[in-house]
Amino acid sequence: MSIGGNLKTMPFPDLLQWVSQSRKTGTMVIEGKKYSKKVYFREGKVIAAASDNPKEFLSYYLVGWGYVSDDELQELLDMQERHGTMLGELLVIVGRLSREELDHVLRVKTEEAIYELFLWKEGDFRFLANILPAKRFHPLEVAVDTLVMEGVRRLDEWERIRAVIPGDDWIPKLVRAVEVKSLGETELAFLREINGANSLERIALNCKAPLFFVCNFVYMGMKQGLFELLPPSETPDVQGIPGFSQGSWRVILKDGERQLERGDLIKAYDSVKKLREKYPEQREILELATALERKIEVEVGGQSLPETAIPELDVPMSKLGELACSPMEGFLLSRVNGSYSLGEVLKLLPLSKLEGLLLAGGLLDRGIIRLRDPKEEKEGGIKAG
Repeated sequence: MSIGGNLKTMPFPDLLQWVSQSRKTGTMVIEGKKYSKKVYFREGKVIAAASDNPKEFLSYYLVGWGYVSDDELQELLDMQERHGTMLGELLVIVGRLSREELDHVLRVKTEEAIYELFLWKEGDFRFLANILPAKRFHPLEVAVDTLVMEGVRRLDEWERIRAVIPGDDWIPKLVRAVEVKSLGETELAFLREINGANSLERIALNCKAPLFFVCNFVYMGMKQGLFELLPPSETPDVQGIPGFSQGSWRVILKDGERQLERGDLIKAYDSVKKLREKYPEQREILELATALERKIEVEVGGQSLPETAIPELDVPMSKLGELACSPMEGFLLSRVNGSYSLGEVLKLLPLSKLEGLLLAGGLLDRGIIRLRDPKEEKEGGIKAG
């Protein structure tokens, strides 16, 4: 059985309670504006979570917390692919993590991905009963009541924190002496990393701590006049997103496959383009990019986008300027005049035919254009005569 809805009408804490009280087993899929997540349950308890936010990947914690370097991660991913072993298990085998450290990292990764869902005001969800990933993973067992209590507490705290701290890339600076005797070991570790150069996110990574605790520590210190905030550095962070900064082709490919599964064909095709741009001489990678492109073509072929149809605006001309459209979508719309066929419009675009169809399909789905079939119009005229 599958149920669905939107977080606007059924908030995430209520969803968790429903799964827990019903002792459900299955997968909860939540699709937000920017990212999608999956929370896996067994008999009402959380056993794992997955996200397409790179900062919620296991690799983010492994590299960001200093267990492995980006290069070592790539080697481990190669080994994982060859031997079909779970990444966490490999780390234990090669001695980079103890079993206890692995369990801790997985628990933090899972819980932080779930706590962030408490901040989502909207997002489509569906619960897939009795469906769990076929791929092996390290199962946890997290009580929902604990997650709800902490998640609601964090929601209240985040609202206060975000009123003072605009983002995780802001830099705290010590402006007054701190009475260190009143601080615990964790707080002392945070304090040592506050040097006027480290961002809040960098402090959290260096201390192997969830970002929430660092932000809360700095927020409380700002209330006491101990810290001030400096804006993000104008120099880009050369480290990028830990575990993702090198743009590994596997990560790009998997992201494209996830977007295809979600039905976001434009983002899936973006992954195809990235692979071709980053690895123009890697034959095997290019073949995988082409395979993904063919899957996208199949999905586009299943849509109702006949090239003989006439695209027309489905919104008033006066409203076009208010729409959030990309430059290329704007270019396409400027060629829609009620006379050109879709095929003729696509030929005017400096894009591949597939990418043009993806743009047109996106505009159609958003209700910005509609397609008129000239054949039906002719047949109607003949019958009327």
